[in-house]
Amino acid sequence: MTTTDRLPVQALVLATSMFIITAPAFAQTSLATLRGKAMDQQGGVLPGATVTVRHVETNTTRTSVTEATGHYFLPSLPVGTYELTVELSGFATAKRTNVVLRVGQEAEIDVVLGVGTIQENVTVAGQAALVETQHVVGAFIDAARVENLPTVNRNFADLAQLAPGITSTGGSSMGFSAAGQHQYQNNVFVDGATNAMQFYGTQAESFPQDWIQEFQVMTNGFSAEFGNASGAVLNVITRSGTNTVQGRAYGFFQNGRFNAAPYSGHYTNNVPVFLDTTPPYNQRRIGGFMGGPVVANRLFYFGGVESLDNSATTSLSISDYWRNQGVASIIPTSNTRRPFIVKTDWTINPGNRLSLRHDRTVQRDTNCSGQGGDGCNSSPNWTLEKRATFDGPLWSALTNLTSTISNRAFNEARLYYGVNKLIITSNLAGKYGDALISDVAHRGLYSEKNYPGAAFGSSVTGGLEGETNLYFTDSFTVVKGQHQFKLGGQLARVTMYMDIDGSQKARWGFTSDRVFNLNDPASYPTTLSLAIGTAKDIEGHLNGGLFVQDTWQIRNNLTLNLGLRYDVDNSILTGNQFVDAYNQRFVTAFGGAAPLTRVKRDLNNVAPRLGLVWLPTSDRRTTVRGSGGVFYDQSHFNYNDVYINQTLLAIRRYSFNSNDSTTNPFFNPADPAGSALRLRAFLAQNFPDWPDFSLLGSGGQFINRMAPDFRIPYTVQVTGGLTHELRSSMYVQADYVHSTGKDAVLSRNVNVQQVDGRFVTIDPRFGGFTEFENRGWIDYDALQTRAEHRGSKLRLGGSYTLAKTFSNTLATGVGGGAATNPLDLSIDEGPANEDRRHNFAFDGSYVFPLDFQAAAIWRYSSPLPFSVTSSTVVFARPEPRGSRRGDDYKSLNLRASKIFRLGGRITATGFWEAFNVMNTDNFTSFQGSLQSSQFGQPQVEFPKRQQQFGFKLDF
Repeated sequence: MTTTDRLPVQALVLATSMFIITAPAFAQTSLATLRGKAMDQQGGVLPGATVTVRHVETNTTRTSVTEATGHYFLPSLPVGTYELTVELSGFATAKRTNVVLRVGQEAEIDVVLGVGTIQENVTVAGQAALVETQHVVGAFIDAARVENLPTVNRNFADLAQLAPGITSTGGSSMGFSAAGQHQYQNNVFVDGATNAMQFYGTQAESFPQDWIQEFQVMTNGFSAEFGNASGAVLNVITRSGTNTVQGRAYGFFQNGRFNAAPYSGHYTNNVPVFLDTTPPYNQRRIGGFMGGPVVANRLFYFGGVESLDNSATTSLSISDYWRNQGVASIIPTSNTRRPFIVKTDWTINPGNRLSLRHDRTVQRDTNCSGQGGDGCNSSPNWTLEKRATFDGPLWSALTNLTSTISNRAFNEARLYYGVNKLIITSNLAGKYGDALISDVAHRGLYSEKNYPGAAFGSSVTGGLEGETNLYFTDSFTVVKGQHQFKLGGQLARVTMYMDIDGSQKARWGFTSDRVFNLNDPASYPTTLSLAIGTAKDIEGHLNGGLFVQDTWQIRNNLTLNLGLRYDVDNSILTGNQFVDAYNQRFVTAFGGAAPLTRVKRDLNNVAPRLGLVWLPTSDRRTTVRGSGGVFYDQSHFNYNDVYINQTLLAIRRYSFNSNDSTTNPFFNPADPAGSALRLRAFLAQNFPDWPDFSLLGSGGQFINRMAPDFRIPYTVQVTGGLTHELRSSMYVQADYVHSTGKDAVLSRNVNVQQVDGRFVTIDPRFGGFTEFENRGWIDYDALQTRAEHRGSKLRLGGSYTLAKTFSNTLATGVGGGAATNPLDLSIDEGPANEDRRHNFAFDGSYVFPLDFQAAAIWRYSSPLPFSVTSSTVVFARPEPRGSRRGDDYKSLNLRASKIFRLGGRITATGFWEAFNVMNTDNFTSFQGSLQSSQFGQPQVEFPKRQQQFGFKLDF
């Protein structure tokens, strides 16, 4: 079923010199902006001067004329190297070469013209010094870092962790978190269009690192043009064609014989056990790209293709009990990726430029655990049968038109369509979604069996959880005096696709590792969750957003950025169409008032933003900055998915817990232990098939719902800091960041109360009534620092973040996280799952004689917290949240390479890379369950030493 809802410079430069600075505004664009002022030698402004910039790589030009105030403005410039020329009758022509503009950057060059004839030229060569003056907190990852630094999976986003304020909690979701917020609250824009899968908050398509030109990491304080992100934003551009035909063939190869033996997944006598030998592992990544002119100076192309084949093994963290039962603890895995990209850039005329891009990723991952947004091995105690194959179509198409309307007015329009349809197919069943649910004869076989030390049955959520995204965005810029006004909007149709098998196949829980035996009550299950019905829906909604911002240069050394954004995200309404029918079914069966209410539109997402930049010194080498604002996330369909499949499309839902008085129909306060035994016996009667529910009578219904006033989470951020340029190639920066996440989503049972110290249900029609609510918060405070040196041979960078993150939300992914005590949320207050107190990141590269080069990345992160849990403790915690810490993370990655010059522009590069060179143990995912024989032990270890060999052939 488908439904639609509608939406109601100044640096004095004498005669032969100019100065370039980075201005305080960033744009949701893959392009750059150049602005400044023309002056005579006495500092008087020069109106009517002709300003021309020439993009060296494509020989395309843009022209502007200075206003009465002497200012010029040239937006929507492709990233790259430029030549700037300023001409005015009666003055010598001034020319500046090697002006380098970066992605999303606004640069400022003031020009001083000396008296002379227009035929006289004064040229200043050499790259201009950069003084960073943005109010945005973050870092640029330039082309040299993308090109030279070692990354084990060739994922450009891994380099984002070089920026201060960015940390990793593992491989799930985006792979990193920012400012203490959850990973799924980040967004990634590639060539100006989103590459985030809204459902999970993950990256959608694969854009290989060799295709990436550069990107910027913005962790806090970005302008009102950016929406749908309350964490960090990555603004990424892919390579483009130029007037020179350029191409590359490349390959990266790994083999297990060069890697260290991994962790086995378990301990013996409190000592971690490692495999004696490295199990089979073979990875081959080959690819290439080419770009060049179709029509010189006007029309250009770029194309790329890559093929990844990875066959490996995974060590499971199942308990010794199940190992002794013959359950395999080392299983094979495989991953394939087949991405391609085609691009064209057409300069229609000096005032209009059109870009087109199409890309597609064909992928297949076998024997994966977890859900689609969690990565391929997020649940290390899942046995082979419980794992699944992840595949499905991921592709997008993008068109972008930039136009110069007049000397003061400019427009950028973008149309994007993306398809993200991830399918999870159960190993055990070989099918998914409705086809699996309909196989009644095997429902006991397919049901999930979750033990403390292993998990069996089908995967937690199989099937299709996907979306299609159609976005139209437009931004209009007008310049008036000292003000640069920009206003724009976004209209999107986002459609959710769902055909899943969740608890429809039944989820059993056990408190001890013991093979089920009807004659052994200790082996009986203790919990059961089951939704009887289907879980299939297609539903689309229209979303919209508007923004306005003003970059106001109050005086030459002081700039104010004022912005306001407003978004309406109707995706939260998904499922409303089923509410009336469900209410009718419920009232007919149970009587009383209807339990559900449609989710209301969230119409108050107003996000003001403010940025301030001050250059207090005459040499303009020191920048003081500050920012504050509100930043809204976007809806993630997971909450609607749960609401629809667990309640709205369910004929009946059951949830039992033998230790919970509110979900044990046999509970007797005089005999709690006997009550638990009676429920366990009832659950065991037909195990693994369903018990005879008719023995319970009508019982109470179990409901999941979204609160009627469900809202989009957001963060309130305040930052203050400074940057100081030590010399033209070196700077240091430091920022204080405070961020408070508000309206974070958590779930709680709203049908319980406490009477005489005991939890009891309020409305007997419900066994449980779980509601997704906006009662969560995340508090983050940090000192974020970075230093960089950018030399022709030596490049160094270092970041350090001292941070503290507290929260009352339990989930790292988009599931919401169930409150431990629905009547006292303070029980869950403590260090957030993302709380790493210390983070260091160092990167460097050096070019030696004879074309040898070395590069390195070193990272250290202090331990993450983990919490102690117990299945026998209900509505309470055995210990305060996050009272224990896991292992710290230390890793040194190296690359050594040699360039061979084969004549002309043809070069071949061979390289060796090593990751975790010191073979450090980096354990993670510590077991917190008191019922597990592996309590307090890590379930997973990040990879031990790995080596990779590769080549590049450039022409």
